[in-house]
Amino acid sequence: MVVLIFFIGYLFIIFGNIISINKIIPSILMAIICWSLIIYLNLPVYELSQYLIRKDPNNLLLLYLGKTSEIIFFLIGAMLIISILDEFFAFEALKELFYTDTKRKFLWKLSITSFLLSAIIDNLTASIVLISLLRKTIPNYKERLYYLGLIIISANSGGVWSPIGDITTTMLWISKKVTIFYLLKKVFIPSLICMIVSTCIISNYPIFNGNIYFKKNKLSINNIKEGFFMLKIGSLLMILVPIYKIIIGIPPYMGMMFSLGVLLCICLIKHGKKFNDCIDDILKKLDLSGILFFFGILLSISSMESLGILYNFSNWINNVIYEWKITSFIFGLISSMIDNIPLVAATISMFSYSYFIDHDIWHYIAYVSGTGGSLLLIGSAAGVAAMGLEKIDFIWYLKKISWIALIGYISGFIYLIL
Repeated sequence: MVVLIFFIGYLFIIFGNIISINKIIPSILMAIICWSLIIYLNLPVYELSQYLIRKDPNNLLLLYLGKTSEIIFFLIGAMLIISILDEFFAFEALKELFYTDTKRKFLWKLSITSFLLSAIIDNLTASIVLISLLRKTIPNYKERLYYLGLIIISANSGGVWSPIGDITTTMLWISKKVTIFYLLKKVFIPSLICMIVSTCIISNYPIFNGNIYFKKNKLSINNIKEGFFMLKIGSLLMILVPIYKIIIGIPPYMGMMFSLGVLLCICLIKHGKKFNDCIDDILKKLDLSGILFFFGILLSISSMESLGILYNFSNWINNVIYEWKITSFIFGLISSMIDNIPLVAATISMFSYSYFIDHDIWHYIAYVSGTGGSLLLIGSAAGVAAMGLEKIDFIWYLKKISWIALIGYISGFIYLIL
C-alpha cells in the first residue's frame, strides 16, 4: 500500500506541469500518507546500516525528520541571503559586467557567468537572475530562447562541482558522501568540459552572428556601488559555508545560518532603520512552496528507505549491473525525465553502506544528476524555472537544445571515465 501511494504521488510530481498541479500538493500528501500508513498499520521499519536494524516507527520518523530538516534550513538560509542581495541591487549591478559588442561574445559571457554564479548561489537562483538580465537585454523572444537554452546547460554544469551549487550536490555533501576538496578535484573539469563543448556548438548557430546593443542601466552610481558591495559580501559569506565545516566542524545548515546572521548584522549597521523596516518584505520573498516540496519528497523517500525497499533494490541493481559506472550513466539519463532530487535521495539511501565517502560513484552521481537534468526541459529546477518564466515550449527545447546538452553530458562523462 505504501509503495502504491508513493508511486501514484511520484507520477503526479513528474506530470505536474502537464496536468497543471503544483508539485507541492502530491509531495506533501505523499509524505504524510506514507508515514501515516506505516505508523497506523505498525509496519516493520528499519534503520539502514550495513544491515537492516528494526526500529520503532515514531522514533525512526524523528530521525529522518532531523536529516530532512538539515537540508531545509540550509535552503532557507541560502534563499534569504539571495533575497537580501536582490533587495540591495546586487543582481542589477551584475548587469554592468555584461556590456559587449557582439552576440557571440555576450553568449560566452553569459555561459561563463552562469557556470560560475550557479556554483555560488545555486543553479536555480543563477538561472532566475540571468533570465531577468536577458529580458532587459534581448528583446527578441525567439532569439532569447537560444540564450536561455545555454543558461540551463551552463547553470546545471556549474552547480555540480560546488557543495552549494545544486540541491543534489548539497544533499551528497550534507549526507557525508563527498568532501569539498575531492568534489572539486573530480567533478570541476568534467562539468567545465560539458559547459565549453555545449557553448562551442551553440555559438555556431547563425542567430549569434552580428552585433548586440544594450540599454544603459537606470540605477544611480551609488546604487550600482551598493549593489557590487553587497554582491561581494554575499558571495563571500556563501563561499565561507563549506570553510566553516572544515575549520570549526559545524554542519552546513548552521554555517549557512551563521552567514545569514552576519549579513543581517552588516545590513543593519549599514542601513539601520531602513533595513529593519524591509526585513518583513524580504521574508515574504522566501520560496515557501519550493521548501515544502523538498520537505515532502525527502520525507517520502525516507519512508521507502525505512521499509527496506531501497536497500533491497540496491542489492538487485548490484546483482544485475556489475559496473556502477554504467549505473550512474543510466541515472543521469533518468534524471532528465524525473526530478533529480528524489533520484539522488534514493541513490544515497540505496548505496550508503556499499560505498564509502568520496568513492568515485558519488562524484559520478553528482555529475550525472546535475548535467543529465539539462537533456530535457523538465529535468532540472533551472529548466522548470525557465519554462515557467519564459514559456519555453518543451518540443522546441527537445529539437534545438537537447542534442547539444547530450553531447556536453557525454563529453564530461568520458573525461570522468578516462
